[in-house]
Amino acid sequence: MVKTSRTETLDYGKVLTNIVNGTAKYLTDNKIKVCVLGISGGIDSTVTAAICKLVFEKIDVPLIGVSLPCSTNKDDEKSAASLVGVEFCNEFKEINLQMPFEVMEKFCAETSGVESTPISQGNVKARLRMITLYDIASKRGGIVIDTDNLTEHFLGFFTLHGDQADFNPIGGLWKHEVYGLAKYLKSEVFKDSMALEASIALMPTDGNGVKDGGDLAQIAEGRTYDDVDDILYHWVNLSDKIKPKYASDGLTNSIKNTIFDVEDEDVKKRRMEYCEKSGKEFVPNIGDKYGVDTVRKVVMRSVRSEFKRKQQPFVVDVFSGIVVEKNGEII
Repeated sequence: MVKTSRTETLDYGKVLTNIVNGTAKYLTDNKIKVCVLGISGGIDSTVTAAICKLVFEKIDVPLIGVSLPCSTNKDDEKSAASLVGVEFCNEFKEINLQMPFEVMEKFCAETSGVESTPISQGNVKARLRMITLYDIASKRGGIVIDTDNLTEHFLGFFTLHGDQADFNPIGGLWKHEVYGLAKYLKSEVFKDSMALEASIALMPTDGNGVKDGGDLAQIAEGRTYDDVDDILYHWVNLSDKIKPKYASDGLTNSIKNTIFDVEDEDVKKRRMEYCEKSGKEFVPNIGDKYGVDTVRKVVMRSVRSEFKRKQQPFVVDVFSGIVVEKNGEII
């Protein structure tokens, strides 16, 4: 089970060691011959590729990197993906999926009798990528590496039978922590890495053209991943007794005067007074801090995507290095 709560900033050196060792042990125990990774140029696949590079230095399991762009992938993404392939992969190729996507998208529209949408088109692209990656993995005796993080996991920003895969090295990290690990890798491990530099600087997108600005723009435009992650881990770490109370009304009323565990203004006032007297920082109402509408969108997105989280790939626990099931529960 993945530990989702954080009480302090991660020690990224220890986290990296745990992820590399846990991944290496899993590959060795299961006699995996090769890892196959879809590389977008974004931060998640870049960090995952760097981890696989360090794993290869411990055990002889090479990384095959594949860039699978369509017309919705921007030039800077494709350029960053190429840098990742050169720096971190034992083998790398770019395969343009635009033609098979157009054929499949037309077939799906004709079969369903319903006009396609940007989201449905994005799902087709994700599933075509996974067909390609699994075909390579099955022929080479390998597995496909997953690149989803905890933020995407709890928001449902992944495609069933699409960008889900077999094993997920970074699945125990929130999105802002993936950036933190990327910066650590750049400053302490791969100091001359142009790939990490490019990916850290890259404007996040979903690669599918659903909305400019990527996943974040869909639910919290103008906010950062630090903000969204803060909202999410307050939500996911609530007890199961409290959650239904808030989810039942869509968070339209109950969020206004609560930090989820503070039920009324009197309690909040007493906590503020206590913090002032003791010199501690008072954690404000999440609705006051980020805006009720933003919190509602983030949390309800998580609630409505719960069905997608039932089956997820194995991940490495960042605190212990043990491979665990990623099922959204808390240690």
